[in-house]
Amino acid sequence: MDYRKKLWMYSLVLLMFFGSVIEVHAGEFPALYKGIRPLGMGNAFITVADDENALFYNPAGLNDVKKVSVQILNPTVEFSQTGMNAYNDFKNIDSNNVTEVTDLLGKYIGKQFNLRTSLFPNLIFHNFGIGALGQASVSAEIRNRTYPQVNVDGKVDAGGVLGIAHGFWGQKVQAGVTIKFIQRNSVNLTYYALDIADAKFDPSKDFDKNKNTGSGITGDIGVKVNPELPLRPSIGAVLQNVGDLNLKDAGKIPQQLNVGISIRPDFWILRNTLALDMVDVTKKIKEEKDTYKRVHVGAELKLPYLFSFRAGFNQGYLSYGATFDLWLIKLSYAHYKEELGAFAGQKEDARHVVQLAIGF
Repeated sequence: MDYRKKLWMYSLVLLMFFGSVIEVHAGEFPALYKGIRPLGMGNAFITVADDENALFYNPAGLNDVKKVSVQILNPTVEFSQTGMNAYNDFKNIDSNNVTEVTDLLGKYIGKQFNLRTSLFPNLIFHNFGIGALGQASVSAEIRNRTYPQVNVDGKVDAGGVLGIAHGFWGQKVQAGVTIKFIQRNSVNLTYYALDIADAKFDPSKDFDKNKNTGSGITGDIGVKVNPELPLRPSIGAVLQNVGDLNLKDAGKIPQQLNVGISIRPDFWILRNTLALDMVDVTKKIKEEKDTYKRVHVGAELKLPYLFSFRAGFNQGYLSYGATFDLWLIKLSYAHYKEELGAFAGQKEDARHVVQLAIGF
């Protein structure tokens, strides 16, 4: 039982509910799904999308897909560095000792831990994409220095995504739409040191007992304009979650308007992309007032075979990533920081993302 408690301290309900969709954590911008390739380049992807990520970033990008792509299995795991540090510390204490648990919680007052895992099997080809999204997320924040408490936000959803696109005037103008159906179970729980030190501590039972359930359907509408100019510039806009993705008691993801611009300064055998995005330009998400939290800048360098490298700035923080592509097997990594505070530079959360994709 002691080992199980140590594991739950970091992952909580996650391991029991693999298969869902993420929503916003406290202080984060709402996002239904974050792809590992976009995250490596600062999450600037509105005019770059030419793969399965187009279903979430800009469906107009499906018109840029040149060949059939099938991902049968593509598990993704994302974890915060702070959460990993706390988990390693927790392994070294007596988890049945209230004093030791209290002392450890006190060490991480004000810190937030995040864990996400997902599956998104999909079929993508020119002007069309379809996928089944399964993703689970859990965030936890420790508050109250006098009597430490762990506030847990867990979400477990499942859904499907369908997208179509079309190009006009030789792809100078591209347009696309997606339809998304999501079913969610969510929970908000609070634990104290006495709860965690209890031999019967089992968050999965609390999840079942206290979960809120809801489902909803929404869509995205995206466009891209590609003028015939040097460096192949592209300008794009996408209206995400049209009319809001309302999941009833399980939460809501607001509608937002995102815009982006990119250029492609290819050199020799290298395919290069530079991109700049701004999300929620109309500031529909009223809780988020800071402009700099809305800015994403990224770059991608692709070699003809095997490797691609990425870097950028997500909300002012450096991000980077890479993909090693062996055709049937693709291994990707990204590191980025998410702003959890009210403005850029206030409260960063460093995260690692790893994905193994099997397909063709």
